[in-house]
Amino acid sequence: MSKLTKLIKHPVLYFKDAKRNKLYASEVSNINTVKPVPKNFRLPSAHTGTKTLILDAINPLDPIKHLIHTGEGKTHGPSHLNQWIPHFMNSGESFAVLVRHLDLYFWVREVYPTVNVVFARRPIDIEEMLKNLPNLIGIYYLSNTGNLIHSLRFNDYKHIFLGHGDSEKAASAHKFFRVYDEVWVSGQAHIDRFSNAGFKTGHMEFVKVGRPTLKNIFEQGRIPWYKRLDTNKILYLPTWEGVYEESDYSSVHIATQMFRKVVEKFKLPITVKFHPVTGSRDKSLLKVPAELDKQILKRGGTINIADQSVPLDEHLVLASNIYICDISAAISECIPANSPIFIYIPKEKQIVTSKSNMGFDDYAYIYSTEDELIEKLEKVLNGNDYLAAQRSAAVDYFITSDATSNNGFHRALRELQAEEQLNEH
Repeated sequence: MSKLTKLIKHPVLYFKDAKRNKLYASEVSNINTVKPVPKNFRLPSAHTGTKTLILDAINPLDPIKHLIHTGEGKTHGPSHLNQWIPHFMNSGESFAVLVRHLDLYFWVREVYPTVNVVFARRPIDIEEMLKNLPNLIGIYYLSNTGNLIHSLRFNDYKHIFLGHGDSEKAASAHKFFRVYDEVWVSGQAHIDRFSNAGFKTGHMEFVKVGRPTLKNIFEQGRIPWYKRLDTNKILYLPTWEGVYEESDYSSVHIATQMFRKVVEKFKLPITVKFHPVTGSRDKSLLKVPAELDKQILKRGGTINIADQSVPLDEHLVLASNIYICDISAAISECIPANSPIFIYIPKEKQIVTSKSNMGFDDYAYIYSTEDELIEKLEKVLNGNDYLAAQRSAAVDYFITSDATSNNGFHRALRELQAEEQLNEH
């Protein structure tokens, strides 16, 4: 239907859609500006009752085809949704967000006011919600939470794991992923993790969609890292301490001592982005950001501690050209920048990972102590970047260069819809 025809035959719908499209255009134009959690955001007291299903923020005129599911609450949910909502918006496809916790529902309403969103807590609520989405073809899962079984049981839809990052952690490849119709991955590395995980994956369907959030980083990565900035700058991206001690790969406990030495030796500016849930298990780590800031400034260094609630984005990555990481999805965020990466591997732990066919030491400088970091950092800064060639190979292996550059994610959404239309005929 043309715009003129819609105006003549359905004037109310025309002006309603025009207003909505204007709002969408405004948000999409800022697609690379990540939405932070509002600092003073609180659950409205008027909605603290016993509601388990809220459909008020679903536009009944939208033929919603795609549904983003998050079973997370306000701790992890915002960072996961911030990563994908803008790219669903930019795809032009009609979609909605399904949240399972009331506080996260109101957060989405606050931060993304034009996006269709529904709150459904119980299994029966999911069933009722799906009745209101007759055009739905696919449900996309951002993490493996227990409550996703309430929607997985419906055979009418494609169930797709989309995830919220890409890492070598053991949680990246295990048997639970068999429940999905498809697993959309960044690149061949994630597929190889499943192949190497010790269980049969022949029936699993993988789709390489690249990393749309990393497209601009990938393009900038074509410029040699040492020519990218006027002054070399470090970005430190530690992970949190994990649910259990044996899965604690974090370097936060040595961060203050480590960066005191880095500043004293190299005088380089440092930006730090702590994981949003740092200190959840080990409360002593909550003091590290303030202490690190104090110690660096005391030594005449420059430090910027980024907002923990905002997910890692291209602005943060591109503002630096040397990366110091722990074992986490942050590594894959830095790989497309094609800059030196230093990864902390604790010596005293048995590291259990989902291994791809390219190990950390193939493309990154591994360290376990502050002195090892200083030694390897000095070599690289003096021109001995001996992992440069392998690092370039890692870019395509981890993020699929073509899919990342040419909107592979959007293409996959359209192909899913085309497949559904073909099946209907």
